[in-house]
Amino acid sequence: MVQFDWSQKIQAAVLKKWQTTGGKGIKIAVLDTGVELVHSALAHLNQAGHKFNVAVVGFNPSNPASFGNSDVTDGHRKKGHGTQCISVVSSKTTPTDSLVGIAPQAEVFIFKVNTVDNKFFRVKDFLKGLEAATKLGVDIIVVSIAYPPGDIALEGITQAEVERVFVLVKNAGALLFSALPNMDDDESWVGIAANSFPSQRPESINVGVVSQQMLNTRKAEIEAEPGVHLLVSNANGTYCKIGGQYVQEPISSSYATYLVAGIAALYLASQKKEAVRLANQSVVTGSDTVKAFSQKFVKLASAPLLDAGTPVLFKKTN
Repeated sequence: MVQFDWSQKIQAAVLKKWQTTGGKGIKIAVLDTGVELVHSALAHLNQAGHKFNVAVVGFNPSNPASFGNSDVTDGHRKKGHGTQCISVVSSKTTPTDSLVGIAPQAEVFIFKVNTVDNKFFRVKDFLKGLEAATKLGVDIIVVSIAYPPGDIALEGITQAEVERVFVLVKNAGALLFSALPNMDDDESWVGIAANSFPSQRPESINVGVVSQQMLNTRKAEIEAEPGVHLLVSNANGTYCKIGGQYVQEPISSSYATYLVAGIAALYLASQKKEAVRLANQSVVTGSDTVKAFSQKFVKLASAPLLDAGTPVLFKKTN
């Protein structure tokens, strides 16, 4: 039996009043490799109107509702990238395991953005998924794939088209969480966000992973980078896997981005709950959300030894 509960994993770092919401009332769009919906811990995500394969011919991002029952089977290698990642947020206890996502009550919209043969990721498909997500009124968009900025021009996509889609994200008020590249201990963080799309975008809240060694040797460098917003320690975690199985491995930047997005779902759900109580519908978003995290999370400047008890580290935006 799997004995791992993400909500318990970070309970010391997340306010109790956030956790009690379970993320209920928050809509999350995940742009990834798809999800194995027959997995017992993820079967509840198999909902009509919530499954989109944006790479299929004819997909219309301005009217995604008619494509909400697409096949989103995760064909990414043997473990399944999207399957693993979404389990951090949405997995639920079954008779055979006790894996629990951090925000299992959040409403999830699955956008499979790799090609139908599961071999490539195209910027044009990513932009389609992003636009479609805004049409569904989501609160949070999670992106754990990244592109070299040069791919935009190589695919013949104009900067005007990129700007058009990101204006939609901004106008929708959705929080966009993007994964920074995974870094080895000896790699420089200089320009890490600027050299990666969509992390280079000002609308993106970027999430990375650090080891204790990296924190010891690269702290000043990381703190100086304006595009690094939130960091997660590389502690081990348990994730859903293709074939109804599970895998345990260190937290990657992809997992970290989903983890932080799950925390954001809890936070926004608590804000909405409070807004109803106060008859005030305003909800904190964008950079204010990152600042709100800092009130509880450990700041880099005073970070203790990394361990499972303090997986999320806050970095102040410049």
